[in-house]
Amino acid sequence: RAETADTADTADRAETADTVDSADSTDSTESADTKRLRAAIYYGVREAAERSPVPLSNECTALITELTLRQAEMLAHDLESFSQHAKRCTINGEDVLLCARRNPSLQDSLREKLDALPSASKRKFKAAQ
Repeated sequence: RAETADTADTADRAETADTVDSADSTDSTESADTKRLRAAIYYGVREAAERSPVPLSNECTALITELTLRQAEMLAHDLESFSQHAKRCTINGEDVLLCARRNPSLQDSLREKLDALPSASKRKFKAAQ
């Protein structure tokens, strides 16, 4: 049985590599960093899927990877726009909270994390003075 499982695992990994490779070949102008990020997201989704009781096809994994990558690109654009609008060169935690404004539970969770950071407490202290 172990031999059969190893063979199936090897075949699945080969199919996974083919799926990532085909996703990479869709855009020849994509940077090496973006390709590495795409592969890392793909393998992260794949690992999460392996822990799930519901099977996930390689096609579905590739689609989730693409969705995640595009969401990250949109988030980066929004963060840049918010900081530029505030006439800042640096994106800060308030910009991230602004991106989460339509999801109150996410915003609350992010606010807790922001408040726990040492730089956030220093900023609050300065603002209170």
